[in-house]
Amino acid sequence: MPLSANAFTLPHTFLRQNPKKVFQDLAKAHFSGIHLALNYHGSRDFLLRQGPQLEYLQDGFHYYLPNLEAYAGNALRPNSMDHLSDNFMLDQVLLAADSFEMNVNAWLVFSHNSSIGRKNPECTITNVFGNHFLSDLCPSNPKVKQYFLGMVRDLVSRGVQGITAESLHFHGSRHGDHHERFFIEMSPTTEFLFSLCFCPSCIANFDEQGGEGEKLKRKVASVLLPFLEEADEWLSNSTLQINLLEVIGPEILQYLACREKTVELIYAEIAKLTSPKSVKISYVDQSPLIDTSSIQPAALSWLFGVDTGALRKHVDTFLPLMYRALTADIRALAMNYKEKVGGEIGSILRPTYPDSVTSSNLIDKVQTLQSIGISNIDFYLLDTWRSRDLQRVAEALERIA
Repeated sequence: MPLSANAFTLPHTFLRQNPKKVFQDLAKAHFSGIHLALNYHGSRDFLLRQGPQLEYLQDGFHYYLPNLEAYAGNALRPNSMDHLSDNFMLDQVLLAADSFEMNVNAWLVFSHNSSIGRKNPECTITNVFGNHFLSDLCPSNPKVKQYFLGMVRDLVSRGVQGITAESLHFHGSRHGDHHERFFIEMSPTTEFLFSLCFCPSCIANFDEQGGEGEKLKRKVASVLLPFLEEADEWLSNSTLQINLLEVIGPEILQYLACREKTVELIYAEIAKLTSPKSVKISYVDQSPLIDTSSIQPAALSWLFGVDTGALRKHVDTFLPLMYRALTADIRALAMNYKEKVGGEIGSILRPTYPDSVTSSNLIDKVQTLQSIGISNIDFYLLDTWRSRDLQRVAEALERIA
C-alpha cells in the first residue's frame, strides 16, 4: 500500500528559508508533500524551524496575491490589507515541490475569519438573540459561499494538487477570539443552542424546505431564557439530538438537516471546480476535538452541520485530527472512521508534546495506523518542530516506507 505523508506548514518556513532546502529535508524524512496554509486564522505561535520566533498570525490572511477575477460578482473578497503583495513565495514553493516530485495542497481555513466577519457582520453566524459571532462566517450566506468558491477557483488555477479544507462548516460558540469570557456554566446543549445560527440566510433556507424559521427561532430563544435568568437545567446532559428533540420538538431536527444540506452543497460545488483539474479535496475533521475522551467522534459531526455520509460523496479524503497520547486511542479513532464513514481515511498526528513525547510512541502510532489500512498519515505542524521532531517522523515513516 503506497504511503502518503504530508507536513502541515505555515508559509513562514518558506518566507525565511529557501523552499528547495525545505523540500530536501522533507524528502529525506520520507514525506510526499505538504499542506501549505494559504488562508489562515489569527494565532500566536512559537516557531522553531528558523527560531526561536514568536509569530503573530493575522486572522483571515491570504498568503498570496488573490486573483479577484476568480470571484463572482456577489462574493465577499479578500481585503487589500489581508493578503501578500505578490505571489513570489507561492510560486517558489510550487516550483521547488515540482523539482522533488512532491505535492502542494492548499490548506484553507474557510469559515473562521474575523477579518471578513468584522467588515461584514451580516454574513456571520447570528444566534437567536441577534448576537453576531464575528469570527465565524455563515455557510448559508450566498456572499460567503461565493467567497469560498472564488478562493478555491483561484488556487486550483495555480497548480496545487489538493484543497485541504478546514472550518468549512458551522461552529460552536467558543474558540473565536483572543480573550473569551463566559463566566457562566453552560451545558453542551445550551452552548449548542446559544451558537445555532438563525441569520436571514439560514431562516430562508429552512423556509424553502417547508419550515418556519422565525417560529423556531422564537422557540429556541424561549427555552434559553431560564438559563440566562437562573441556572442551566441540562448540565447533566450531553448534546444529543434526542435531547434537542425533547427540548425543542421535531422541527429542530429538520433545521439541523437543512444546514447539513447547505454544507454538503458547498462541497459539491467545490468538487465541480477541483475534479476537472484532478485536484483532491481533503476534509480536516475537527470532531475528535469536541470530546477528547470520545473514541467515536464521527457521531459528533452533526454539531458542525456535517453529514459524514453526504460529505463522503464529494471529498476524497477524511483527515481527522487524531490528537491523542495513547496508541490504543489512535487505533480506536481510526476504526471509528473506517466503519462509520468509509472510503479513504487519513490521519493527522502531532509528533510533539502533548501527544507524542517519545520516538517509540510515534512509531507505534504510525505502524498501528498502517496495519489497519490507513495509508495517508499527515503531521502537524512543521514550523513548530525541533529538529529532533522531524527526525522522529523520519524514523517512524522509514519503518513503513
